[in-house]
Order: sequence, then structure tokens, then C-alpha cells
Amino acid sequence: MKKVNISALLLFLTAAVLLAGEKDTVSIPEGGSGTDTLVINARLVEIGAIPSNDIYNYVFIMKYRVISVVKGQFEGKEILVGHYNPLVARNRVKGEMDKFISGDVEAFKTGTKHKLTLVSPLEVIWDGAVEDEYIDDESPRYFALKADLIE
Repeated sequence: MKKVNISALLLFLTAAVLLAGEKDTVSIPEGGSGTDTLVINARLVEIGAIPSNDIYNYVFIMKYRVISVVKGQFEGKEILVGHYNPLVARNRVKGEMDKFISGDVEAFKTGTKHKLTLVSPLEVIWDGAVEDEYIDDESPRYFALKADLIE
């Protein structure tokens, strides 16, 4: 009889329900037990200096002020969110990470509002280079699966 990883199965089912109607190829890797999925509306308050991604791929941490929680639980006023290669429009991400990234954000600008679909911990999706100017902040880092502009 084949063993089933219950944590991975529950994670998959939770992600499928939360991402229903989203980009069909967005998925969370197997083995992401303990993963929390969160959907929020938030204003981008700090970006910092985004390096070019000519040499390597990376996730860049940005600070948002939470406006409202759409799905999941989050109690804070600010949240640290990692965006994969933020100089590339969300709908133009190619390669291996394309299956995880979606949205209509063309460029990240301070003051804009986004609807974000997030997963935590960030390492469930990304284990490569992270550009993080908030090294003294011990808050969890969330990985942005989807980033859409909102009015």
C-alpha cells in the first residue's frame, strides 16, 4: 500500500481552493507543510533600490501597509513581501518560475495598491538569492504568487 503525505495533500487542496479561478499553472510545491496562504489588499510603502537581474535571479523584499485581509489571517499593519525578479512584469515572467508568478503589475511603484496572493514561508517557493534590506526586522517574509493592481 502506498503511503500518502497528508501534509502535502492538505497543502495542495488548500492551495487549489484558494487559487481557484487564478492562473491555472500557479501551484505550491509538494512538501510545503506548514505553509500559510494569504490574500490581502495592500499599499506598497517601501521598495528600495532594485538591482538588475542580468546576472542572477532573485527575490526582492518590499514593505506593504495592509489595507484589508481578503483570505487567511494577518494581524499586523505592515508586511514584508518578496517578489521574484521585480523588474519583470508579473505576466512576463518566464522559465521555471512562470508556474508560480501571475498578476497584472507591470512595474512596482511606491504608493500603488495591490491585491496580493501570498505564501509563507518564502522558502517554500524560493530557495535562491534574496535581496532584503530589512535584515533587522524579524517579521516573516511572504512570497508573492500573484500581484494585481487595485484602485
